[in-house]
Amino acid sequence: MEKLWNAVKGCVAIVMFLLVFGIGIEVNAAPGPVSDLKQTESGTSSVTITFRALLDNDVSYEVQVSDSPTGVFKRWRDCTNGECYLYGLPNAGSSYYVRVVPYYKQNFEKEYGTPSQAFEVVTEPNAKPANLKHVTSTEKSISLTWSAVSGANCYQVLYSGYGSRDELELFTTEPKATLGNLAKNSEYSVKVHPVRKNASGFCAVSSSYELLYNVPVVPGKPARPACNSYWQSLGDIRVDAVSSKPADGYKWEIWTAYQKKDKKLRTMEKGKDVEFISHKEFRKFHFFKVRVAAYCTNSDGKALQGKWSDWEYFCPQPVINRLKASKAGITVKWSTIKGADKYEVYVSNKKKSGYKKCFTTKKTSATVKKFGKTSFKNGKKYYFYVEAYRKDGKKLYSGLAGNATSRWEIKYKK
Repeated sequence: MEKLWNAVKGCVAIVMFLLVFGIGIEVNAAPGPVSDLKQTESGTSSVTITFRALLDNDVSYEVQVSDSPTGVFKRWRDCTNGECYLYGLPNAGSSYYVRVVPYYKQNFEKEYGTPSQAFEVVTEPNAKPANLKHVTSTEKSISLTWSAVSGANCYQVLYSGYGSRDELELFTTEPKATLGNLAKNSEYSVKVHPVRKNASGFCAVSSSYELLYNVPVVPGKPARPACNSYWQSLGDIRVDAVSSKPADGYKWEIWTAYQKKDKKLRTMEKGKDVEFISHKEFRKFHFFKVRVAAYCTNSDGKALQGKWSDWEYFCPQPVINRLKASKAGITVKWSTIKGADKYEVYVSNKKKSGYKKCFTTKKTSATVKKFGKTSFKNGKKYYFYVEAYRKDGKKLYSGLAGNATSRWEIKYKK
């Protein structure tokens, strides 16, 4: 019996030995690698990373950093979960390589597991772009350039239209950008941030930036201008364009409009949408035409001109040099306007109102038989003026300026 009991005690001892040492082997087995390394935040000397932690509460993690994916990795700091903030990195706008090594700690010693794959992290550049310039524009785009920033391998461009709070975003790898699909006749504010981007697509966007206000697109085609005043004796006119928001100025061209081959008389560039233009030819009874184009300027002061408007035609007011009453009516004769394709004669029994078109002709005289539907009344005063028209394609344009208010009167006598 004693021998049997000793045998049992021996078996128990062996089982206990195996259990103790078996459990010890499982506890001390080196942990496997972590996965899903990501960079989530950045500063000029810091980064935050996350990873999928192991399902073992006894595991800690040593984060190691190197200047290259194949270089020497040095311990930077330890963490106990799947997020780690690394600070004190030496250079802004730089790439570093991080790996995470899980470990158990026993008796103040680390038992390391398998390191993760090396992962690129980036710090933010700490300088802003210099020499940000508006280079050129179209009606729906703006092109910009700036000086390269050390440590930046791409740039974030934020831009918003006039009065808008929403910013649009564009990334570019070169120190230049073209912003497209913009609103016509608008201006934009533009900010450029230097960026360090890693291989997985994380962007360390610098808090430093360069800003340009009121960057214009090229103004669109203006509406046809108006000749609001014509002073024939002075050889002067006043022309008005419809104002364009992005315009820094306006370019005007004056041409003849009475020759088979018209010629340019004058070109002017002014900063306003109202212009007074003089030319000796304006003293003559001729048709002329004017057009306008708006322009913006880039950062170097170069004009970026938009499209020309349609032509506005103008001429002196035809002077009525004869009014004669007869039983047939009133005969009207006026000065010839060179370049006119037709004339319209207007009549009223009041000087300042009530005018009705009473005759259309290509000649420079007409006999008007009635005022509206009624015959002229003996002893009554009547007032006349003539309007000249120029044909352009299928359309006819009046040459009468806004201040053409001269009227000629006659007292009708049979």
